[in-house]
Amino acid sequence: MAVKAVIIGGGVVGCITAIKLKENGYDVTVVDKSVVGEESSAAGAGIIFPLMPWNYESRVFDLCLGALSFYKNLSIKLIKAGFEDPEFIESGMICIDPSDKNEIVQWGKKNNFTINEYLFDNKPSYELSKVAQINPKKLMKSLKQYISKLGVELIENVNMRKIEKKSNYLDGWPTNNNEIIKGDFFVTTVGAWSSEINDDYKNKIYPIRGQIIRYPKSEIKLDKILYSKNFYLLQRKCGSILAGSTIENVGFDKTVTPKAANELNEKAINLVPELRNFKPCNQWAGLRPGVKGNIPFIEQDNNYKNVYINSGHYRYGLTMAPKSANEVLKLIEDK
Repeated sequence: MAVKAVIIGGGVVGCITAIKLKENGYDVTVVDKSVVGEESSAAGAGIIFPLMPWNYESRVFDLCLGALSFYKNLSIKLIKAGFEDPEFIESGMICIDPSDKNEIVQWGKKNNFTINEYLFDNKPSYELSKVAQINPKKLMKSLKQYISKLGVELIENVNMRKIEKKSNYLDGWPTNNNEIIKGDFFVTTVGAWSSEINDDYKNKIYPIRGQIIRYPKSEIKLDKILYSKNFYLLQRKCGSILAGSTIENVGFDKTVTPKAANELNEKAINLVPELRNFKPCNQWAGLRPGVKGNIPFIEQDNNYKNVYINSGHYRYGLTMAPKSANEVLKLIEDK
């Protein structure tokens, strides 16, 4: 009988971890407190790159390595299987008039990453060609169908209780309905909600609200992602343009605000003046798992030897998910 893995959290990190474990012979169940793929993973813009790797510790970029080719191949696989196109686009990114030009150039040389000088609106900028994007909503919809087809069991709308430190081995994880989810080992991938089921991550992983606005389809063409001063614009395959995002430490509050919409709209018009002719048609928010230094926790639990955490990827859950899943698998198999 196959060893049973229970993944708690059905976002992109949980789903990619489920695929990796399933491919390696485990019997996998994914448990989510709401609906698989409908929390912060579906709310992001879908940029497959860590935006400012030259400002981070090397661990951040290391966890992002291989993500572009992973999602390119996964997208092909999902489309061939008859699922919705997740809209992978290898668009590249323009980093507009950055203040840390020398750091960017040196980082590119050190990491063998091609960075070319670029002039955007007469501003000295840089083009990063190996940057891609994907539509997170469509990706998560297809991923949910795909992992189910692989034989992964999905349990939705089930809240897990906080585990108590009674022994060093967890036979089953209790739910708020006083049921028990049985497994040989457990992997928590619940992001911002990590401390709600495990006290060890209180104040270590916390919610950070990010708001995004969307403009309707128009004649404006953005061939590349535009990035400037922690703000980005990108265009979906349908022609709509996304502008994001805010960084707000407001707890578990997904309320969208007029103030954020106005600020994002002003920044968007500053980069692409033609957008002043269009009114944003949608606005939403997601809760990222904030963490110190953008470095997630990928480790064995301090008390239970069969509990692992793969959480706290902050803005880069999508990009870090493939490498994180590999690291979790190695932790499990090394034990």
